[in-house]
Amino acid sequence: MADLNLVPFAGYISDDSDFHGTVKVRKKLNARSQKISDKQLVQCWNKNQAAYPAAVSVMTTPSEPVIHYNRLEGVTTARQLTETVDEFVERLPPRTTFMGPWIWITCPIVNGKGKIAASRHNPELEESPEQMTNRARTLLSQFAAEKERISSANPNSTQSTIMRKLGPLREQLKEDILDIAVASGVTNGKWMLFPKPEDVNRVWGLVAQAVVDGRLGDTAKVAPADPPDPFVQEKQSSHLICVYTRDFSDLDDVRRVLEELVELGLAPRNAADGAIYYKADAYTYLNIDSSNSYGLKASLYSSKDVVSLSKTEKQPKRKQQTLTNMFGDRKKRKM
Repeated sequence: MADLNLVPFAGYISDDSDFHGTVKVRKKLNARSQKISDKQLVQCWNKNQAAYPAAVSVMTTPSEPVIHYNRLEGVTTARQLTETVDEFVERLPPRTTFMGPWIWITCPIVNGKGKIAASRHNPELEESPEQMTNRARTLLSQFAAEKERISSANPNSTQSTIMRKLGPLREQLKEDILDIAVASGVTNGKWMLFPKPEDVNRVWGLVAQAVVDGRLGDTAKVAPADPPDPFVQEKQSSHLICVYTRDFSDLDDVRRVLEELVELGLAPRNAADGAIYYKADAYTYLNIDSSNSYGLKASLYSSKDVVSLSKTEKQPKRKQQTLTNMFGDRKKRKM
């Protein structure tokens, strides 16, 4: 066993050794120790520790590397993580790209968070959620039947008169479709832009960069160029760009994305300069366009509507009532 009193290259330690200080130093320290109690010594120690805290170790656990997840990775018509936004737009310029039907971009997710909810806006499987569409089409059929009944009962009335009579039912139809959409989880919607072909590459580039930067929604898409058709002389007048939000009833988020589009110069700042429109995905799945036979507005909001609303104003809670209720059945809808 090693001798603890033996210091390498210095010999043995003894009480007379200078290892413990000179005789003068030892006498001074002994005198001081006799003048202070153990309690005072502890208090002095704590005071010094507070004034001069121990240095924090710089040895920390290595942080997790940032890994971006792109749910459209591998999709030819979508932006890949290996390319910048400029490279993506250069690879698939909408003005001269005929691949489709859409060109996509998503906001990358850090460390793979959110993969469970990554099925929205899948360009390879963009179809109507069956539960929502079946229930909504039942309401549309009920409305069409009531429209036919009123038309038959008023053979001399004009079409505009018939549509006016259907006004309250039409408003209820709209509310019920949105109720079903919320109950089915189909809450996505999009602001729609219609740039001209000569300007679509620039506009799409601005939208794409803003999506990647997290300034807009999680997804955007643009319609590519129409394939050449020797039998059609009319040239393409515009491209549709959809800038998605997660929830059409979240007016704060809908407004936030609109304000970003305004800042990008892609939406009118003043009502006098026109408007852009927001459409719920539920209407898209049901093929409700501007010429629908139900007289429904194809868009849910216009930018004028959203700007005019107070920022503290909330979207009214979706009413749990069906069109059937309007015809006398007062039972609440089973969700």
